[in-house]
Amino acid sequence: MTPPPTAPVPPRGLLTIVLPAKNEEAALARTMRALPRGTLDALGLDVEVVVLDGHSVDATAAIGRRWGAVVIEDREPGKGNAVRNAVKALRGDYVVMLDADGTYPPDTIPRMLFPLLRGTAEVVVGDRVPQEGAMVGSHVLGNVLLSTYSSLLYGRRCRDVCTGLWAFRSDILRALPLQSRGFGLEAELFGLAARMRLRVAHVPFDYLPRHGLTKLNTGRDGLRILRRLLRTRLAPIPRLRPGSGAPSPQTSPSPGEVQA
Repeated sequence: MTPPPTAPVPPRGLLTIVLPAKNEEAALARTMRALPRGTLDALGLDVEVVVLDGHSVDATAAIGRRWGAVVIEDREPGKGNAVRNAVKALRGDYVVMLDADGTYPPDTIPRMLFPLLRGTAEVVVGDRVPQEGAMVGSHVLGNVLLSTYSSLLYGRRCRDVCTGLWAFRSDILRALPLQSRGFGLEAELFGLAARMRLRVAHVPFDYLPRHGLTKLNTGRDGLRILRRLLRTRLAPIPRLRPGSGAPSPQTSPSPGEVQA
């Protein structure tokens, strides 16, 4: 008797988890420990972790290596520079980026990936729901004002322009013509997604109190974010680079927001 045909095994994918970090020894080990590797394995994803170390003067880099991460030292100061310079070294089919300060719960990562795995989105944004003690009043107000300004400027609703939790199809991330050097990175990501008419999904999550002191200066960094939003809005319409495998912004089949 001929045995029944064996069902094909779907190919496994690779997920790169990017953790920008500067002097985050107080939180990095907890973040690495909390990564939901079992759930990601069940989703058919192998995992690599990349720590972008901003020339930390504490044990951040050593902790990252101890937990099996690839540590990339920043060539230039600033989070935007770190991400832009590291993009080509990220090997995953999908990329999730979250800050390593303990404010972003790693168990949110699978929910961030679902729209990408289903093919309903090209970019996924984590929208923060601040828990008690997670954000001071000036930061809450500043984020509301900046997000409202972003919505008006781009004509697409922006729920949280300063969030540090993002997920991408890797070909999309590599195709983004990033220019940001520092805290304007997230604003630029939102602006480029809007201008390129990418399909964006949103995932709300509980934003937790951070471990250690914040590096955000409300006034100074708020102005930098405003300038980045305006520059990205006024720049020539970016086009996805040839060979990225991503749809052109003019022919994207269903631009705009999708539900996660």
